[in-house]
Amino acid sequence: MDWGAFYWAPSDVFGSGKVLVFGHVIDKDGSPYSADIRGVMKGYADTLYEKKGLTLNAANEIEGFLFKGQNAERSYNETGKFEYVNTGGYYHSLPGDPLRTFIDTTAEVQRSMGFQNEKDHPEVAPSQFEINYGYGEVVSAADQIQLYKLICRQVATNMGFTACFLPKPVVGVNGNGMHTNVSISKDGKNIFGTPREKKNLVNSAGSSWTAFSVTATISAC
Repeated sequence: MDWGAFYWAPSDVFGSGKVLVFGHVIDKDGSPYSADIRGVMKGYADTLYEKKGLTLNAANEIEGFLFKGQNAERSYNETGKFEYVNTGGYYHSLPGDPLRTFIDTTAEVQRSMGFQNEKDHPEVAPSQFEINYGYGEVVSAADQIQLYKLICRQVATNMGFTACFLPKPVVGVNGNGMHTNVSISKDGKNIFGTPREKKNLVNSAGSSWTAFSVTATISAC
């Protein structure tokens, strides 16, 4: 068990008596299992901290769609389509709107599980969302990608909807993406922001970068 990655699941969303915990995969000789990608990343991050005092940080901005009906992905072969819960676009967030209610509920569950909700909003495509939370140490940030998608799917199911993270579920509108903002800190300070680093990390406007942003496509949970 990785007890630092132990989460209580809110009973009003997941049912009573539910917890979520990540673990270390151990080989037969007791050493970390080489094919456990989480363990590989944790070992790398721990080594950098022990040898150089560096902490790797990340924050993920994950997009998804909210479709009508439960199990909309499984029933796609029968229906041949995904149905939007609304047709609004970027920052369309009327009170009481089903997408807005889903976003607010998901953000509340994240906060109850230790995610620092930073901003949330409908995305560019109809019925698309992005719910962002604060950055953290890189292993915890990776864990939270899985937790985020699980929370979204559970909240959507409770509302009679489907939270979908397929890369391109609907033709003709924006697909789902994930931005990962990364930084490195030492002694609690972002080393990308020191005078020495500013000489090398500058954008076209001449100001220093505080993080790199990497865009990747995410697949279904």
